[in-house]
Amino acid sequence: MVQGLRYRDMAFLKKSGCHPRGGIRFFHFSRRILLWLALVSFPAAAETLEQLEALAAGGAPRLALALLQARQPAWQEDAAGWMQWERGRVQLLAAGGDWQALHDRLSVLPTDISPDFARWAQTWHARALIELGQGERARAGLRALLWGGTGTDIELTAWRRLVIQSYRADGRGDDAYAAMLRYRHDYGRGGQEDALLSAQVLLGQGRAADAAEALHGLEQVQARPLLLLARLRSGQWEPRRVLREARTLLQEKNLPSLLQQQGQAIVAEAAAASADPAAQAIALEHLFSRLRRIPLDRELFVLTPDTLWEAYLTYARQVGNREQLLIGDDAAWLATAQAAGRMYPIRVRSIYALLALHGSSAATRQRGHAALVENLLQQEDGTELIHQLYLGSPRFAAVGSVPEVVRRTLVDPAIAAGDLPLAARLLAGLDEPPPGTDRVMWRLRQARVLLLGGDYGQAEAILRELIDGSTRLSRPELDRLIQVLFDVQTVGEHEVAYRLLEALQMQVADVQLKRELWYWMADSRLAQERPLEAAALYLRSAMVPQPLSLDPWGQTARYQAAQALAKAGLTEDARTLYEQLLKTTDDPGRRAVLRRDLQQLLLVRP
Repeated sequence: MVQGLRYRDMAFLKKSGCHPRGGIRFFHFSRRILLWLALVSFPAAAETLEQLEALAAGGAPRLALALLQARQPAWQEDAAGWMQWERGRVQLLAAGGDWQALHDRLSVLPTDISPDFARWAQTWHARALIELGQGERARAGLRALLWGGTGTDIELTAWRRLVIQSYRADGRGDDAYAAMLRYRHDYGRGGQEDALLSAQVLLGQGRAADAAEALHGLEQVQARPLLLLARLRSGQWEPRRVLREARTLLQEKNLPSLLQQQGQAIVAEAAAASADPAAQAIALEHLFSRLRRIPLDRELFVLTPDTLWEAYLTYARQVGNREQLLIGDDAAWLATAQAAGRMYPIRVRSIYALLALHGSSAATRQRGHAALVENLLQQEDGTELIHQLYLGSPRFAAVGSVPEVVRRTLVDPAIAAGDLPLAARLLAGLDEPPPGTDRVMWRLRQARVLLLGGDYGQAEAILRELIDGSTRLSRPELDRLIQVLFDVQTVGEHEVAYRLLEALQMQVADVQLKRELWYWMADSRLAQERPLEAAALYLRSAMVPQPLSLDPWGQTARYQAAQALAKAGLTEDARTLYEQLLKTTDDPGRRAVLRRDLQQLLLVRP
């Protein structure tokens, strides 16, 4: 198979700028070496799972899963071993919060799995569905388990607790409360886990005093944020006291990230109740900068990015009242923000937010957005905070209403995250490049993002515009344009690619470039199952500048033409081309390929 690629090597080299397989092979080889080194450092015993868990906890969860995958025996060969390692896999996925992968893994089990393992797996599957916000589907599975009549006492209580959690996942607080009361009737108040769940349900129902009572005496660190929240909402403690205690909690070392998020949410709520919008805004900034990675319990905390916008505005107005600033005097507000400088960054951002939303002119509002974005980018996780403020707020419901400076800021992170549809929406309409950026390269980037995001029509329009003016393009710009045309082929839009390549071929004068374009046009026709047209185009590429040209490019193109002709059933023409190539090459590998191809023609000869 490797030898069969040799006549395409020249074409691949031109198309991608590197050999299409060498770099990838090195990457996989390197990973195999690393994997082997990791494997040989672990003993083959049950304790390996513990070491893999340590690897995951140490910040390499994907490595741990890769090692597990390499070690886990096949079900048919060692069912007991498979189940042992599968339990470890589920624990690793759960610890990493990869609930979708866990759900997918447990959706299909071996048909002859043991009943105990099946119940265990179905329990985790229900948990994954709850974490994914699919409470109704989780309850369907849990009902089957509860009615199956085979669960142990421990399993039955776990399933009943999951039913309560499934209602909370669906936002059905009343049903969660009713299920909790039935659970208490059957099992009493239970232990610490039951108390935590009861407190969550009670807080969601607005029964903060009852939640505080349920948490009384609990020493678990998970209980502390819930108890602070219960005391705040029940009025048992003054907001200022809750604010102090929540800040003390946040200063503790090794506080789990979820509890940190809850602590910031409590600080924000207590600060709002204390009429301290600056503290509220600071806490909300911390919270929203991590919200997509560490989501909050939506039944306990109803927070949106607009909550942060309002905190900014409230604090800015407090500053304005103190400094006797008038709404509409944008210059005075800007001067106040600049005077605050680095000493009071939350004051600066709040004033910029006020100007961005309520400046007296469009120019001031744009300047406010730009200054706010620039300031946020200096903060840790500032890009994520910008994403939340602008793409998570109803104020900017349509991406097109997001200010241009914000859209340009968020494009690269969207591309890096693989969210190409979002990147395409952000780039839509941004036809002019940022200052200092080449316009052609910007438009090509825009076209590529639109293309990979699925907006083929807009991408084609941009590429057509650039092709129409291609005589003015520099060679680097032209090469980049051709690379984007290859992307059109990669996504399977071969008719669009053919039209664009043909249009470009008619514009260029360089002979070698024309040969290359005919070749890529032939590739698209071949992909469209039109081998006769492809063969003609390959030969056209081969026969320039001389009809009998057999330079390396010409040989590659003739070989591809012969392949296309054979596919179209024109075996005699294919034979003629193969024999021409056989006469002109001394390379043993290529000669072997050509002889093989000629032999295959005999098998299909009519």
